[in-house]
Amino acid sequence: MIASLALLFGAAELVSTLFLPAPIVWRYPQESYVYDPQLLHRLKPNQQAFTHSFPAITNSYGLRNDEFSSKPQPGTVRILCLGDSLTFGKGVAFTETYPKQLETILNASGHGRYEVINGGVAAYDTWQEVTYLREIGWTFEPNLVIIGFYANDIVPRPRHLHPGLTSATAGGQPAEVMSSSVDRAVYWLKRSRVLLFLRERLTQLRNRIEPSPEVRHTISLLHGTADEFVESGWREIDSSFAELATLAKQHDFAVLIVFFPLADQLVGTYPNASYPIRARQIAERYGIPTVDVHPAFAREFSGLSSLFIEWDGHPNARAYAVAAREISDYVTAAGVNERAR
Repeated sequence: MIASLALLFGAAELVSTLFLPAPIVWRYPQESYVYDPQLLHRLKPNQQAFTHSFPAITNSYGLRNDEFSSKPQPGTVRILCLGDSLTFGKGVAFTETYPKQLETILNASGHGRYEVINGGVAAYDTWQEVTYLREIGWTFEPNLVIIGFYANDIVPRPRHLHPGLTSATAGGQPAEVMSSSVDRAVYWLKRSRVLLFLRERLTQLRNRIEPSPEVRHTISLLHGTADEFVESGWREIDSSFAELATLAKQHDFAVLIVFFPLADQLVGTYPNASYPIRARQIAERYGIPTVDVHPAFAREFSGLSSLFIEWDGHPNARAYAVAAREISDYVTAAGVNERAR
C-alpha cells in the first residue's frame, strides 16, 4: 500500500513538471531575528544565512548590507532605504535588491558618487521603519531616506510589544519551537510541486468559505470598502508620515516614499482602490514626495512570473530593476546629489 502510494505520488510529481513552475529551493538556515523592545524584531547581526537559496549576510548593524562607516565619505551621497521584505530582497541575491540596483544605476549615471544602504527588515510596518529611523537610522547621516511602502503596511501598531508577537524565523515558524531537523524537513517538503499545488488550492478554498484577515484587508484596499482594522491602519500611516516629516527637518535629510503595487492590481482593474491613492494623499499633506512604480510595473507585466517569484509572491530581480530605474529617475531629477556633504 505504502509502495503504491509512493509510486503514485512520484508519478504525480513527474507529470506536474509539465505544467507547474519549479518550486523554490530553500537552504538552511534562513535569516533569523532577535527581539527588540521598540521595534519588536531586528535582523540578527553578523549572520550568514539564506533567503530562499540566496545568501543573506548581515553586517554588524544587523542590516543586509556590506559594512559601512557611521558617516558617509566626503562628496558621497548616502541613501538609506527602509522597508519590509521588499526592501530586504526576499528571495533574491543581495545585488538584485532594489537598493543595490539603485546604487549601481546612480553610480553609472555620472552625477556623483552614491552609497545606498539596504535597511530593509522582513515583516516591518511603516511605524517600525520610522522608529528605526528615529532611534538609529538618522545617525548614519543619510542625505535621502527612502521608505519602500506596500499595502500590508496599512495596519495599526500593536498595543503591547512583547517577544511572542514576532519571535519568528523567515520560514514563518516561531524560532523557539523550530529545530534544525524540522526546518530541513519543511524545506524539502516545499520542493514538491504537488504539495505546493494542493496547499495553494486548499488555501483558496478556505478563503472562499471564510476569508482570512489578510484577504479581508486586501479586499478592503482594492475595492475601497469600509473596514475598521484598515481604517486604524490608515490612522497609523498618518501618524508615521507626520513623524517622518518631522525627523527629516530635524536631521536635514530628504525623504521619498516608493509605492509598490499589489499583484492583483496588475492582473485586474480596481477603480475604487484606496491604495496607494490615500497613502499618496497623506504623504502630500506632510510635503513628502512619492514615486508609484505601478505604471512601470504594468508596462513590463506579462504574467505573474514576469515580475514575481513563483510560489512566493514577492517581486523578483526584474521587478526590482524596474523599481530601481524609476527611483533613480526621481533622484536625478530632484538633484539629490547636491546634498552631498
